[in-house]
Amino acid sequence: MVAAGASLTGLSLVTIAKEAGVSRNSVYRRWKTKDELYLDVLETVNEPLPSPAGISTRDDLIMLVRVLAERVVDNRSSHMLRALNAEAAAFPQLHRRYFDEIVAPRRAAMNDVLRRGAERGEIRSDVDLNLVSDLLVSPLLARMAQGGTDQLDPAQASRQITDLVLSGAAPAPASPN
Repeated sequence: MVAAGASLTGLSLVTIAKEAGVSRNSVYRRWKTKDELYLDVLETVNEPLPSPAGISTRDDLIMLVRVLAERVVDNRSSHMLRALNAEAAAFPQLHRRYFDEIVAPRRAAMNDVLRRGAERGEIRSDVDLNLVSDLLVSPLLARMAQGGTDQLDPAQASRQITDLVLSGAAPAPASPN
């Protein structure tokens, strides 16, 4: 319904039940509020987060960025995320829970990979790792917000974004003395 243009605010559990062809009691037994239903939908459209192998910072980041890229090209997911962001003020608890339960574990996984990369010397020690994480994710979120993901290839985009960001975060080559 959201992908078809409905707003989160404009939907009711009764309308959703009618569209799904089930009784409202069935919907209310499973979800007491729209927030609970929407969070369940957001969890459902998110792929499980794979565990980084820990062998290569670049490969681990590409894998994590690709998971996000695949999510933003998925119509259901991108419509729900755009709707949630557009209506964050109307659903503050949902917005907070989405970030706490879905975004935070993904950000932590990315920051762990970046921390390991810094410890190995693959990333400069003076770089703000949270900023690097933001730089890896932001291009995809910007494309999604603009609705420009139809031509996005998740595998190619995740490699390009990762390589561009890592080239800026890489240690300077040692100067020959």
